Amino acid sequence: MSLLRRTPLKAKTRIRPVSKKRAAKRQSAEGRAGMLHMKRVKALPCVICGKPGPSDAHHCIHDRYGTDKRSDFAVLPLCVECHRHPHPNAIHTAKQAWRDRNGPDYQFLPVVADMLAGELN
Repeated sequence: MSLLRRTPLKAKTRIRPVSKKRAAKRQSAEGRAGMLHMKRVKALPCVICGKPGPSDAHHCIHDRYGTDKRSDFAVLPLCVECHRHPHPNAIHTAKQAWRDRNGPDYQFLPVVADMLAGELN
């Protein structure tokens, strides 16, 4: 017996791609400054392996307690292999193994600040 529908299910309301709260944050001066900072960080090479950009902007996750996301100013440039699934060396695949290999991610924030300062000179 087949359970295929002849017509797809329709949502009763349109799903928002971005919540009203997040949209308001992005429109604020702080939100725009954070987005600009992340854009600059994404242009840098990976802070771990040195692979040239564009990189992903990784919000620091080590030693955080609670569910709030870190500030948009606490981001690192990581290549796809160092950042995302399904790569075995990615921070989001194996947080503890990544930490054992590279140290806590927030220790790279001064390195990123130096990279950005060097970019201006």
